[in-house]
This record gives sequence, structure tokens and C-alpha cells, in this order.
Amino acid sequence: MTKYSAEEKGFHGQVKAVVDVDDKTNQIDSVWAENVAQDTIGAAGVERWLTAANEEKSVEVDAISGASISTGALRKAAIKATNQAGVVTTDVDAISGASKEGSHTKGSGIPKPANHPLLDQPLTDADINHYDGEYDVIVAGAGGAGLAAAATAAENNASVMMIEKQGVAGGTTSYSGGVIQAAGDKWQKQFSKYQDDTPEKHEAEYMKAGEGRLYRDLVHDFTQNSPKNIEWLSKMGIKWTSVYGHTEIPYAKEDFADRIHVYEGGGVGGNGIVLTQHMLKYALKQGAKITYNTAVVGLITASDKDSQVVGVVTEGPDQQLSYLKARRGVILATASIDQNLALAKDLSPQHYEDVKAHHCWSVQTDQGDGIVMGMALGASVTGFGGTIDFDARTGNGTDDRVPTIPSIFVNGNGLRFVNEDATYAYGFRAIFNQEKQLDKPTYQIFGESSISAKGSAWTEESLAKDVESGLVVKADSLEELAQKIDVPAVNLVASVNTWNKNAEQGEDPEYQRSMGVAAFAGPYYAYQNTPGNLGALGGLKINKQCNVLDVFNHPIKGLYAAGLNAGGWLGSYYPGSGTAVGGVVHQGRRAVKSVLGLA
Repeated sequence: MTKYSAEEKGFHGQVKAVVDVDDKTNQIDSVWAENVAQDTIGAAGVERWLTAANEEKSVEVDAISGASISTGALRKAAIKATNQAGVVTTDVDAISGASKEGSHTKGSGIPKPANHPLLDQPLTDADINHYDGEYDVIVAGAGGAGLAAAATAAENNASVMMIEKQGVAGGTTSYSGGVIQAAGDKWQKQFSKYQDDTPEKHEAEYMKAGEGRLYRDLVHDFTQNSPKNIEWLSKMGIKWTSVYGHTEIPYAKEDFADRIHVYEGGGVGGNGIVLTQHMLKYALKQGAKITYNTAVVGLITASDKDSQVVGVVTEGPDQQLSYLKARRGVILATASIDQNLALAKDLSPQHYEDVKAHHCWSVQTDQGDGIVMGMALGASVTGFGGTIDFDARTGNGTDDRVPTIPSIFVNGNGLRFVNEDATYAYGFRAIFNQEKQLDKPTYQIFGESSISAKGSAWTEESLAKDVESGLVVKADSLEELAQKIDVPAVNLVASVNTWNKNAEQGEDPEYQRSMGVAAFAGPYYAYQNTPGNLGALGGLKINKQCNVLDVFNHPIKGLYAAGLNAGGWLGSYYPGSGTAVGGVVHQGRRAVKSVLGLA
């Protein structure tokens, strides 16, 4: 046996493929990888690719959609290695664009995600001559909500099938930090000073942040059960290591507590893969099944007057339709309208601006399929308008341990307009409104002294690079800075002077900011506020049992929605880290318990 190896650049660095070749037959015996960053989406895809490659004794297996950068790099390296051995003669340049946008084509060896068109005609049980499979529960989507649903179904001895459009499970939840909000559990008491927090206080804060748009029974059920969900995940091997808080919600401070739970290996974007892999492995161990690279494209209803949902239509890589029967219920867990430009324009103006400008980082398969299929059966929608916006360059407003640097946000008229240390999506809603009202950008204004403050996104070196690239504008005076960013100098000078005067007294009477309150001086800098987006808010209207409701608030029998596929539990802006992941886990579990009569 002779080993051959080659390297290619993956998402997190060089990926090495090693191929064992039988000297007698000159055929591949085994393939493995080195230098793959663990607990990443790429690692999950690499594991699946290696399994297929070793089963087929071939390195020409397609890379995995949803993990294409790393698996594409590994595939290319493996082909190089086998070319060295003379086993294959594939032109490796055929996949040289594997990790680049727009290169996800059959010719490059990377399958497109299964974004097949939805059926636009109703389909009933009477139209189906033969079902290709039958399960107690069918789950559309294997992101956080779908995985939680499948795991809960399987551990309660129900047969369950997840249908996933990508080649890996996890969806956008894998791109998150994996953190979860909960109140009153033992980890909050262990890792924070909040010893008397309760789910009731958690509910009160969420309701205030919802600004009258939330359905209390959904929020109550979520907050009451969050501690139990934290415990449930710990039994899978998730190790909770710390708890912190979101930054300010100006009108809800009295109900605040540190509630954001972080697990070992979590807390940073992309660490959600740790959580989703734990749920996936647990679900599969309990007997759940999953089909990859396949989309649910339609719902099947009973042929009687009740129109109960009894199954789904799927379309896979072969473009053939399959029909699956759900004996007890179908759960829609396909996220919101994250990457659907047309629906965003119709339903969610702030999110539309982001996805239109390619600022949305949700997985490409988040097209709102579940929402459209529900609406086709007369389902109502709710909760649209908000979005999960944060500043990916500065990370501002994401963590109360990292205050905003001494700085102010100004609009196109050079006037301050918001508490800059408010939780990130609250701030970006204000930014969005100012920019739409004035049709001009907004800016973070700070001084040379600001960059030495705790939590600064800049060092002297990185700031100089951003100035050189044009990302940050520099000026010796406020008047000069105002001219460069096209705002009235008199307003900008007044805004900064008012801030500095109050900050010297440790106060902010304008917006009651409590952290990072300090004066700053020139040279002065302006950074244009730019959103990074992790999904839309809003979805199908549900009740506490996660039944999808029609326009008359009647449950559509057999149809359930969970997580960001559902609306009404999040308001006009995202209230802070750990809400989405906590909510999708809870509702995935709740939906299945409702289907099985356990809740």
C-alpha cells in the first residue's frame, strides 16, 4: 500500500487529502483527510464525503452542497493525490472554482442545493397511486427546529423522516453561535449573578421588546420551557460553560438578566454546528431518518372535506417526484423568507434591503418554502417586518461584556438618533428607518482615543488599513469630516459636542446609554453602518401547540410549523442573541409533542 497526498485551500485553511493505493491493483483502498477544522460546517460535509468516497472507492464523488468550500477543496486535493498514483486522469482544473460564488454546478462536481420549484396545483390523497414511504411524522427541513423535532419524535418511539434541501444538516442554525436564552436554570445560577431570575421575568422582557406584536401564549410557552430544553441538550453531551447578557433594550431594562447560555466550543458565528451535530447524531441514534439534497415541494391533503394534511411531495437530485405519507402530522421547519427576494419585497421591507444588497448570510436554501406551502392551503402569516441585523465588522451591541466604544451614530443630517449600545437589531431598525427617511447613509463617529477602549473593533494598524481602503473616513476636524461624509457641519459639531459635554459627567440624557459613556477627541473617524443579516422575522401563524392556523384562526389539521418558519413569537426587531436558537429548539420539540399528543 502506498500513500499519496495533496493539499488545497478550504474555508478555514489548507485541507490535506491522503489516499491509500493498493500497489498490486493500482486501485484506491481508502481516503482520509487531515487539517480539517473541527466543529465546522465543512467538517460535517467532509465526514459525509469521505464516507461516500470510501464506499465507492472513488474520489470523483460529488462534493456536499451546503459545505462546498471545504468538501470541494478536499475533493480537488484527493483527485490530485490519485493523479500522482496514476489511478485517475481527471482534469483537476474542472473544479478549481469549487469554493467560489456561482461555481456550484454539476460540471464542477458540486451539486446545487435542492431549490426545486414548488407545486402550484393542489394535490389530494386520491391523486396518489402509490406512496414511496410512510412515517408517523415528516419534518420539512433539518435545521435547528427540524433536528429538535426529529430528535423528540424518535426518542418517543415515533417513526420520523427529515427532508433536507442541502447535503448537510443544520441549516442557518449551524452558522449561528449556538447560544440559547433561558431563565432560572442551574447554569444561570452557576455562571451569573442573577440568582432569582424566572421564566416570568424573561417573558416580560420579550413581551416589551415585541412592542405589542407578539402572542403571549407563544412567548410564555417558550420561556417556561427554555430551562427544560437546556437540560435536554445537556443530556446529549452539550456542556454549558458560561452565561452572559444582551446589550440594552432601552425600555425593558427592569426585566433584564444575563440569560444567554454558551456551550463548550460555542459562542461565535459558525459554532452552531456543534449544537446541530449533537442533535443530528442523537436523532439518528434514536432511529430518525434523513434524506439529503431533496426538497419538499408540495403538501398532500385528504380528499374529504376536512382537508387534513396527510403527506408531502418531494423532489430530489434526479428531478423525480416522490410521495411520502405522514400518519400523524407534517412539521414545516424550513426557516423564513431569508433568501427569497420577491417575498421579502412583498412582506418585509427592512429584510428586503439586506437581501437585495446581498447582506443576508442565511443558507441559500432558506427560500420560505414552508410559508408558501402553508399559504397555499389558506394559512395566515404574522410577524413580518423585522430582521436579524448586526454589524459584522464591529460586532456592536451583541454582548453586554463588550460595550460600544466612545462614539455616536449620526444620520444623514449629522444628528444623533439612537442609543448606540442598544442590542444590535434594535439599533439597526433605527438605522434602517433613518436611512429610508433621509435616503442617506448613517455613520458611527469616533475619535483616535476611542480605539483603545475595551471592545474596540479596531487597532491602530487595522484602522489605518480601513482608512486606506475607504471603509473608514478620517479627518483632523469635525468640519472636515462632515464635508467628507456629506452631512451639515453645524449639526455634526453640535452632536459631538453635546455628547462630549454630557459624557464628561458620565451621563447620556439624550438616549440614556449606560456603557461606553466617555468623551472622544480628534483626529475623527466615520464608519458607515452596514448590516450583516442572519434571517428574516415572520412566518406562518401558529397556536401554542404549533398548529398552523388559517385566516379564520382555525387549525389546519395535520400541519404544524416551528422555529422561524412560524411567526408571532418575535416582533419588529430581533431582541438579542440566543432568542432564535432557543426558539427553534423549543418549537421543534413542542410541535412533535403536539403531533404525538404529548402536550
